[in-house]
Order: sequence, then C-alpha cells, then structure tokens
Amino acid sequence: MIPLSHSLVIAALLFTLGLALVLLRRELLFILMGLEVMFNGVALTAVAAGRHWGNADGQVLTILLMAVTAAELVVALILVWLAYEHFKAVRVDELTRLRDAAEEDAP
Repeated sequence: MIPLSHSLVIAALLFTLGLALVLLRRELLFILMGLEVMFNGVALTAVAAGRHWGNADGQVLTILLMAVTAAELVVALILVWLAYEHFKAVRVDELTRLRDAAEEDAP
C-alpha cells in the first residue's frame, strides 16, 4: 500500500505545476491545461484521503469533480474558439489590449 504522504506529495506537485502553468503562460489553452492539472491534483488528494480513511467518499468526490471539470472544459473551449473567431487572438495580453482599446472608443 502506498503511504498517504507519497500521494499527497505527488498531488501537491501536480497542483503546483498547474498553478505555475496558469500564472506563467499567456495563452488561453495553456491556462486551461494548467487548471486541469490543478483539478487532477485535488482529485488525487481526495482519492488518497478516502483510501487512507477506508471509505469511498474520495472516489465519489473525484467522479463529481471530473464531471464538473468536463463541463467547465467544454464551456471554456467554446469561449476560446469564439474569442479566436472574433479577435483572431488567443493570448491573454492581446485580448486585454483589445478590451482596453474598445473601452477608449466607447462614448
């Protein structure tokens, strides 16, 4: 049996890697990938804690988390697609610059 501390360390590494990806990258798709990695770290924590305490609550929480994550990913990818079609850009810096330019043009 794998000790709880090993699972928590791997989950913390996954969460930290995802957080670094969200904070350091400027492309929307990489930010979404970072969020998915963070969710996987949380799911691994839930499964490890459930196994450690001998109940299935962690697995149930992980299934619900994966369902919510899948729905979030679908909506986010549609928004990225629409942003690319409308602005021809998926970098956060460019989209922010376009928003600022639109605010200056507004009466």
